[in-house]
Amino acid sequence: MDPKKVEHCLDRAIDFLYRSQLPWGEFKTLASWNFLMIPAYYDSSPFGTGLILHNLKGLNDKRVSKMIDKAITFLLSEKEERGTWRFWTSRNKKRIPPDLDDISVISSGLKLYGVQFEDNKDIVLNNRNKEGLFLTWVLDERHKKNLFWKLAAEDADCVVNVNVLTYLGRSLPEVCSYINGLISEDRSSSYYYPSKLAFFYFVSRAVRFGVTCFKKNRKRIINSVLSCQKKDGSFGNEMETALGLNTLFNLNYFGKETEEGISYLLRGQRKNGGFKKQVYFLGIPWWFLALSPFYGYYGSEEITTGVRIEAFRNYLSQRQFYGEGV
Repeated sequence: MDPKKVEHCLDRAIDFLYRSQLPWGEFKTLASWNFLMIPAYYDSSPFGTGLILHNLKGLNDKRVSKMIDKAITFLLSEKEERGTWRFWTSRNKKRIPPDLDDISVISSGLKLYGVQFEDNKDIVLNNRNKEGLFLTWVLDERHKKNLFWKLAAEDADCVVNVNVLTYLGRSLPEVCSYINGLISEDRSSSYYYPSKLAFFYFVSRAVRFGVTCFKKNRKRIINSVLSCQKKDGSFGNEMETALGLNTLFNLNYFGKETEEGISYLLRGQRKNGGFKKQVYFLGIPWWFLALSPFYGYYGSEEITTGVRIEAFRNYLSQRQFYGEGV
């Protein structure tokens, strides 16, 4: 594949994201009541911006630098006492307790750029169940008395646990055993991330952040991702394809499969440089939070474009190292 085509698409994607960033630094998160995300509405959240901070790392571009500065300012403005974040912003009328996924993803994103903020690791490390797994929700006594949150109190999601280790930058035996067990069974138990490839992507990212206990399953993850590839080069839908490619790149795999996958992604770019919105993660289960109508599916053009920017950047970097895939 001609790398100039990828460079051109990457440049257009960056330009789309640059034009789409809101004045206060947030990248939009959209919510919908169905998997097709039609219709969808803006649901202000710091989480998508935290994800995009990770996607933009390693790009030497003035537009990217400006986006990062604005995103950091926005995320710090949404930080609450003891260095915590919750899914909905102060601009959003809805309220929800802080959670370890927001805290870990945003904290590790800020850490990537050397941003200083108060130490929140005690809050993270103390939010575990008897088995040593991290609980998703950081609940105070008031919430623990609430019927809805009692149902959620013991929620220990596999992807959330991986993201916590990514932030901590180290292996914890109980969590590693649980996650490696799922990998060996070739499955994800996550409620919040419906695709197995999202689970593998976050595991591969944890490896890059120094979580060594997952390295023994490198080949197993690579083989599982490759087994998902279709004749058209995709690994599922466009989002899953980008996640699958980034997983392979994070685990230092480069070959004809990644060439075909990148070619598939390039074909999906829109005239404005972005990519269509697709579901990336799910909201809280309707049965323990009475929201009507229930908007449980989340994503946006900005979020999907961010994941593809990461894939294009990784491809160009590894192509330079390995040469053209064979």
